Parts: sequence; C-alpha cells; structure tokens
Amino acid sequence: MNALDRRTPPPVRPFGHMVLPPERVTTLSNGTRVHVMADPSCPIARVCIVGEGGKDEAPTQALAAVAAKLLPEGSALYDSDTTADMMDFRGAALHGNCADHFTRLDLSVPSSSLSELLPVAFALVNEPRFPDGRMESVKSQLAAQSAYSRSRVDNIASKAAFSLIAGAESPQVRFAEPDDFSSIAREQVLRRLALVFRARGIHVFLSGNITPEHERAVCALAETFADGDARPLNVVPFAPRPPQTVHIPHPGAEQCAVQVMIPTIPRSHPDYLPLRFAVTALGGFFGSRLMQNIREEKGLTYGITSSLCGVREGSYIDISAQCAPQYAEQLLDELRAELRAMATRALSDDELLRTRLYEQTRLAAALDNAIATGDHYITSLIVGMPDDYFSRQEKVTADITAAQIAEVSALYLDADKMRTVIVGLD
Repeated sequence: MNALDRRTPPPVRPFGHMVLPPERVTTLSNGTRVHVMADPSCPIARVCIVGEGGKDEAPTQALAAVAAKLLPEGSALYDSDTTADMMDFRGAALHGNCADHFTRLDLSVPSSSLSELLPVAFALVNEPRFPDGRMESVKSQLAAQSAYSRSRVDNIASKAAFSLIAGAESPQVRFAEPDDFSSIAREQVLRRLALVFRARGIHVFLSGNITPEHERAVCALAETFADGDARPLNVVPFAPRPPQTVHIPHPGAEQCAVQVMIPTIPRSHPDYLPLRFAVTALGGFFGSRLMQNIREEKGLTYGITSSLCGVREGSYIDISAQCAPQYAEQLLDELRAELRAMATRALSDDELLRTRLYEQTRLAAALDNAIATGDHYITSLIVGMPDDYFSRQEKVTADITAAQIAEVSALYLDADKMRTVIVGLD
C-alpha cells in the first residue's frame, strides 16, 4: 500500500450527475400525507409532523412562537415529566418550531426505540398539555431573546431592510416585541395548536431507518388526526418600497451593520437558478468576489455575504456586512462596483470552478442519507419549491457558463434597486 503524501493536495474535480432519491407518499382518508424516505443503513429515525399555519396565520408572531415551543412539553396521555423521561431514557429528542406558514414537531430517535415513542409524539399534536410553570418559562425565554435581538445592530438592519422589501401590509413585518409574550394565555396557545393540527392538510415525514412496521404504525396514528376544514395560507405578495437608504442611529455601537436587499424574480422564473449561482459567486462563500475584495483586499469588514432568498411571497437578494462606522460608505461603493462587475467582468475559469464545486457540495449534502433527503422535502413544502427544483438546480450548477452568469447579472444585480439600511452611524 502506498503511503499517503499529505504534502500533495488531492485533485479537484466537479461532481458527477446527482439524482435526488424520490419520496414515497401515501394520502390517508383524512387528507394527511405520509412521506417516507427509508434507509436501513441510517442508525436513527426521524418523524416530522407538519401542520399548515405558522407565524403569518397566527394573530401575533409571539403566539405562534410560544405555541411551537410548548408543543413538545406534554399531552393529555403523557404529562410533561413522563414525556421528558421517556425521551431521555431512549436517547431521543423533541423539538417544536414554526415557520412563516407551517408549524412542526420533530422527533429524532434511535430506530430501535421508534415504535415505543410514536404514540408519545402523536399525542403531543392531538392533545397538547403543558404545566403553567413551563409556559411562563418559555414566555420569559422568548421575550429575553426578542429583547436581545432588538439590541443587535445586525438584527435591527435586517428587519428594517426586509420591511422595505415586504411592504407595510405584509404579516411578516409584524415582528414579535418583548412585551408581546407576557399577555399570552394558555387558552390562546391551545386554540392555536388546535387550528394547526386539527385541520386537513397535515404532512408526516418519516426518514432514516424506517421499517414497514414503523410505516404502518405511523399511518394508523395519523388516521386519528381530525379531518377538519383546510384553512388557506395567508400569503401576501411582497410590495417593495422604492429604492432608498435608511440610516438608523445606535449610540455606543462599535460596529455598524450594513444591510442591502434587492427585490427580484420568483423561484418559478427560468432565470432564478442561474441568478442563484451568480449571487453565490458574488458573495455566497469565502472565495466569492465580495469576500476577496471587501474583506481580503480592502480590509473593510471581517465578513460580507450574499444570498438569494425565495419564499411564497416573492424573492430578494440579501447582502449583509458589519464594519467600523467610518468604512460604511466605502463598503457600499465597493459593493455597487462589484454588482456592476458581475455583468462586465466575466468569472474566470478558477472562479467558475470554485463556485460550481461549492454549489455541488451543497447539493450533495441532500444525498448524504435519508434524513438529509427528508430535510430537502420538508424545506420544499415550507418554502414552496417546485417539484423539479433539485433536478433543475443540479443541471444549472453543472452546465452554467461564465457568459450566462454575466447575462443574468446584468438583468438582476442592479445597484440602482438597492434598499439599504445602515445601523450604528450617529
């Protein structure tokens, strides 16, 4: 056997063709859809129960957050202490979370213990119960997190810039404030969870080491979900305000936050995936142009990133950085120049290869195991991805040229459409 020569880096080459394993979907008599991604080689199993109704459908974002956080805290069949003990003894974990339009409960467990814990997980969404003390603790915790978020220049800038993208009428700009949590009552939380999990349209995702017996048990338990009326999602299309620059003082801040957002085309547009690649080349990873110029060459910031965000309401390009206050305007000048250069200075072969490899690595992560594949399908539901999104992204990532990147950059990376927020300048 030849000794490994660690002085010589391994050859770098693009990935081969990647195909996302299909999910197997069963629709039950009550409308619940069970999605299965089975892999016997995976040591654990995961069950994710997703109900329609999230922050945008709730009366307040605070109520949606409290309800999701309390979801794993007990049920009428298994009280809070019993639930916690059963999870701890079997090495399992429960988490509740809410997104814009969905609320979910996740159970991760060694496959050998899944059958025992399935009734516990389903009881949590069918008949949730929780101690008063735990509810008050969750409310205090979330209020403290909200207060801390309000003190950070990056969070202030992000919320202000997003408000310019979404528009004043969007439910997504009703950001939770610390005082919103204290008045939330038990009855409101239970009513909120009932609206989400007693309505038609629940999805159950099974991934990992799932046996036919597990699948039959899940289908039987999912048949107990109430067959209530489906409620429409509260999707309000973005209504961006005109391009502008907003300065928000933040006395005492050692760094200022610079947040730029540009409204753009939806995920359904044929240029969306080429644009996504271009935005990654611009600032999506350490070797991107913004990092090389503004961080490495100019030393204006420790980090600057760009991403393309697509949701049901619309899409936008998001660029963020922090810097010393005296460098904010110079940073923005360099950003504008780099946006224009994406159209006029084509990516070099090295830049194109690095970006391609980075994007292919991210795609390959969804193929790592059945749980990672399940994550892709869950995300597809939550953000509204088209069914063929992975295959189209894989093809664009493998085939896109520098000329095509320059073309979409000229169309959509428009510095004149920047909505800019600077927080921290006196």
